Amino acid sequence: MAKKKKSVDYSKENVIFEMDQKQEKLMRYMPEVQAVELKCMEPGSKGIHEVAFAHLPKEIKQLLKPLRK
Repeated sequence: MAKKKKSVDYSKENVIFEMDQKQEKLMRYMPEVQAVELKCMEPGSKGIHEVAFAHLPKEIKQLLKPLRK
């Protein structure tokens, strides 16, 4: 029996940030593979692309995985 992959849905939280001079919206965080799905908010762009967690801005990383003290 295959394991169900876990992911955290952020599409309803409206997390929008700028990366590489483009407006990106955070759609989903997949902790098992340390990646996120982003949707480009620029006019004329379509679809969702996957980016490694390490390539995100620091503010977005802290939102996804806050430091525990």
